[in-house]
Formats: sequence, C-alpha cells, structure tokens
Amino acid sequence: MKNILKKSAILLSSLLYFNSFVFADTNSNKKDIVFIVVDDLNDWIGVMGGHPQSKTPNLDALAARGTLFTNAHCNAPQCGPSRLSFLQGLYPKSTGKYFNSPKKMPFYKDQPLKGITSKNPPKKPFDFHKHFMKQNYRVVSGGKVQHGGVIKNIDEFFPRPKEVAHFTDDRVNLWGEGGPQNLKDSETGDYKTAQWAIKQWNTKSDKPLLMSVGFYRPHRPFNVPVKYFNKFPLESIQLPVRPEFDDLADLPEYGKALARSNAHKDLFAPRTVHEHILHLGGEDEWKYMIQSYLACINYVDTQIGLFLEALKNNPRGNDTVIILTGDHGWNLGEKEHWCKAALWRNTTRVPYIVVAPRIAKPGSINNQPISHVDIYPTLCDFAGVNKPKHLEGTSILPLLKDPNAKRDVAYLSYGPENTAVQSERYRLISYEDGSNELYDHQKDPHEWTNLSSNPEYAHIKKSMIQKVKNFEYK
Repeated sequence: MKNILKKSAILLSSLLYFNSFVFADTNSNKKDIVFIVVDDLNDWIGVMGGHPQSKTPNLDALAARGTLFTNAHCNAPQCGPSRLSFLQGLYPKSTGKYFNSPKKMPFYKDQPLKGITSKNPPKKPFDFHKHFMKQNYRVVSGGKVQHGGVIKNIDEFFPRPKEVAHFTDDRVNLWGEGGPQNLKDSETGDYKTAQWAIKQWNTKSDKPLLMSVGFYRPHRPFNVPVKYFNKFPLESIQLPVRPEFDDLADLPEYGKALARSNAHKDLFAPRTVHEHILHLGGEDEWKYMIQSYLACINYVDTQIGLFLEALKNNPRGNDTVIILTGDHGWNLGEKEHWCKAALWRNTTRVPYIVVAPRIAKPGSINNQPISHVDIYPTLCDFAGVNKPKHLEGTSILPLLKDPNAKRDVAYLSYGPENTAVQSERYRLISYEDGSNELYDHQKDPHEWTNLSSNPEYAHIKKSMIQKVKNFEYK
C-alpha cells in the first residue's frame, strides 16, 4: 500500500509540474546552452562605448559573433534581487526581494522594503536549472550565479573560489582594500572558474548541456594581478564625462537623496561616497578608482576569453547558444553616485550578448528594451522546451529572428514604488513620493536633463506614468 501511495504521489507531482507549462515558440532540435553572468559589469565594454579606455577584446569578439542588445537592463539594481529575477523569470514584485538587505533610509516613505506586492503571485516558482533538469538536460553551474547559497539538485556545482591577497604595495582604496596583486592569473578566482567551466564543457554526455557560469570581477574588492593595472597608467585615466552644470540641480529631492546614498549604507557620513573619494585625494583618487575598475574588467574579459575559446570546440556536436550579461549596472561618479542601487541608466544598463547560430545575423545590434526576466523564457525557446506558466518575462527570440520587431517597455524596480520604465527612446523614473524624472536618450544619453517638467514632453510623461500604475501592485 505504501509503495502504491508513493507512486501515486510521484505521478501527481509530475502531472502538476507538466501542467505548469506553456508551449515553446520553436521546434528546433536540442541545443547546448551557455549562460554567463558577470558581477557588477556595466556598459564599460568596447562595443558599448561606456568608457573610451576600456579593453574588452573577448567580449567585443563575442558581440561580433552574435547580437548585442544595447537597451538591456536588470530588474533590480542589486545582486540578490537581480539574480533571483533572471533565475526564476519573475519581477521583484513577485519574488518579494527588492534589495540585498533592506534598511529604511531617511528619505524613504511608506513603501514596503520586502515582500510580495503582486496581486497574483505565482505559487512555488522554480529556477531554470531545475526546469532544464526535468527536460533531460545535463545541468551544471559554477562561480557566482545566484546570490549566496548553492544551486541544488543539478549534475555539477562549483562554488565561487575564495579571494587571495598578496598586494604589490600598501595603498588602499576608498573601502580600505588593496588593488594590484603579485599573483599569476592561475592563482585567481575567475581563472579557476573558467578552468572548471572548460572542464565541464569538455565532459561528453548523451544529454544536451545547460551551463551557467558566474564571473566575479569587476565586483569589489578591486584586486587583480598588477599586469592589468599596468595597462591603464594612472596619469592617463579619463574620468566619466560630466556636464558643465550641476547634474543634480533638476532632480526632485528624492532623486537627490538617492544620488547621495549607497545601497542603504551611510558609509562615510556626513560625506557621500563620492565626496569621500574627493576628500581622500581629489580627482587623483577618483582616477585610481576608475583605473581599478578598468583593470578588473580587462582581467575578467581575459578569463572569459579562455572559456569562449574552449566553446569553439563542441564535444557533443550540437549547436551552441551563448547568452552573456551582467547582473546590474554600476555608477563611478556619474550623478555623484557610486556603485549600484539607483534607477538611472548607468545603474541598470547591462551588456547583453546573444550568439544564436542559424537564428540571428552575426554582428547585429538591437536597441529594443529588454530585461532580465526575459532570460528564462528565452532559454526555453532556444532549447525547444516548454515554458513554465509562472514566467513573467517574454522571450527575445522574435527580436533575434526579425531585426524590425518591436518591444514596448522594460520595468525596473528599486522598491515596489520606485519604478523605472524604459522604452526604446525614453526613461521615466517614478518615486514613491510622486516625483519623477524623464529622459530622452536619443538626445541625452547621459541623462543630464530631467524633462519631467517640460511641457513638450507632457504626453510622453503621462503615458509612461500610466504604465507605472499598470505595473505596480498588479
């Protein structure tokens, strides 16, 4: 009787699982799929032009092989909620996670800092690793893919390697961390992650492969071998472009407060992070921070390049699809803001490169608004497997097949009532106190001019505010 009940329970569980699917949009054969996520990588890669001195030959070469999405964004500008969104295919309002560790800042009003705010949240969502295991894929994951913990019940898991110090000198940066290291690449964490990924890629299997790999740099601490720092001489470093006027002057008070905050931390009160950098050493200290970030980007590009080279030799003979992105953007003094944790373009914009053989034309550039919730359904379409019904994103496969296809907007959250709406051209930021910012990226890519009070843009503002209302708490 017990065996009968056990088998019945297993059968019922399977029926419930498969009843949660919708059909995929493609009837393609099974493909090997590689998903790469880079921690704290903003648009400072060569092909995106985020900084003129950035050196990313491997990411640039990958973009030349596939499609570069230039208007891609995280759904929440911090590691934990961002990664949960792409792992589960859900907006923060349905995961209940908006911040890494919520702390009520003085300028916050009454919005909740955690918890599900969606009126119809999905029940028991599962991440794409579990889904692909059920689809008879070999599933492996290594490095930092989710924010803390381990990805369970997969074929192979590799935790992020521990950090090693061995600095070249006693200089420390803003956070008291050393920079250049007397280390070989082989002694560093992302090199070890790349080598693990190469080993897994070369492991033959009768099953198609889903691999997720998370590279840690340029996340703090800005520690990489000294040779990468040497590529960016300190005296030659260019600071981010700045307007000749006060960039914060036309922001609402809420936006000004957000610019002065740092991920819910008052690190150097009464100074902000940016003010403290200038206090420590003026523009020279700022340049050192820029140099460190550029060095880390070049380092991680090199490690990713090792893995990409291995991918060219496919031991299974299947087509290989590659998706590479960052978990969120990063400010380095733009709007006097540092790190993540805001809703401006620099803070949410991420590299998003897709290599899809026989689907998209190599070297394509697409500026349609997409976000991380679109990753899960896209992986399903590439694999030709059914999509779980709980997904809130939309596959980008139609954009790859038809360069003229359009998308409406992407929604980005930093709290349930701090919402950004990104269209192909415009961004509206709506704060919980009812204030707004509006930017025209075609004319103002750096977001220096807030158009929220400009009567010429009133109709655009009205339309995008309505989109915010339709999104929040729905």
